[in-house]
Formats: sequence, C-alpha cells, structure tokens
Amino acid sequence: MKPLLRWWLFISLTLVLTFAFYYFGLFSEVYEKDRTKLSFLIMTIFFFTSIHCGKETIKISKALEGDITENEIKNTDWRGNQEIGWFISDFVLTIGMIGTVSGFLIMLTGAFAGVDIGDEEAMKSVLEKMSKGMSTALYTTLFGLICGGLLKIQYFSLGRATDLLIGPLNQK
Repeated sequence: MKPLLRWWLFISLTLVLTFAFYYFGLFSEVYEKDRTKLSFLIMTIFFFTSIHCGKETIKISKALEGDITENEIKNTDWRGNQEIGWFISDFVLTIGMIGTVSGFLIMLTGAFAGVDIGDEEAMKSVLEKMSKGMSTALYTTLFGLICGGLLKIQYFSLGRATDLLIGPLNQK
C-alpha cells in the first residue's frame, strides 16, 4: 500500500474515533474531570505532530513515485525530520506521566487533613476530592499512552516508506 494512502487511512480512522468520542461525551467528561487539562495538551500535540507526519509522508510518496530526481533524493536527510516525531511521541508519554503524578498529588494533598473519620458527610467530601485527583491521573495517563502509541504507528509507517526509498540508493 502506498505510504500516503496508508497515512490517510490511519488519520481517517482516527477522525472517526474522535467524532465518536465527542458524540458520546467523552471529551466533555475529560474536560470536567481532568483538573490539569494536560489531556487536551496531549491531544493538541498529537494533532500537530500528525500533520507533520502527513507532510513528511507526502514528500516520501512523491519521491517514491519519481517526482524527485535521484540527486535530490541522495542529498536530502530523510530521517532527520522523522526524529522529531519519535521524540514527540515519547514526550507525549512523559506529559501523561506528569499528569499521573499531578493527579495523585491532587488526590492526596489535603484530602485527610482535619477530617473526622466518623462523620459520613466529611468522608463523602474526602472521597469526592480523591476521585477528582484519580480521574486526572487516569485520564492523562490514558491520553498519553493512546496518543503516543498512535504517533509511533504513524512514524513507524513513515520509516518503512523511507526504507523503501533510500534502501535501493544505499545498494548502488
């Protein structure tokens, strides 16, 4: 399958899933429960990095189709622009882990300070505070893992297309 077609199919499926998440109210739930809003930062980074991958895929596809001369192919650093995508895919995971730690800090900070364990209303309040922190931790982890994994799939596909392009040149 052609690299651009494969990337476009992947992005189309991602868009369909995004609209399904919106339709079922997942984004509004995450907005309400993720106090750090890091999940939306992760999604924004994913969006722009996917566009970058698409641009690189277009370049590779044009070169594979013969729209670029062999001399231009040899003088271009095809892997250099892909390294940023691999870095960002790991960075998104790191942001997710930062959100996890932040969520646990939110969950544990002041949750039990001065609470009478026998008071039922006070315990409900403590559990509510703890659930907000836990949901922040879990949502940021979830979005970090999903978006990081999806970026890695895109850049792996781009790397394979690059191998198809520069592999024969290295044999000459």
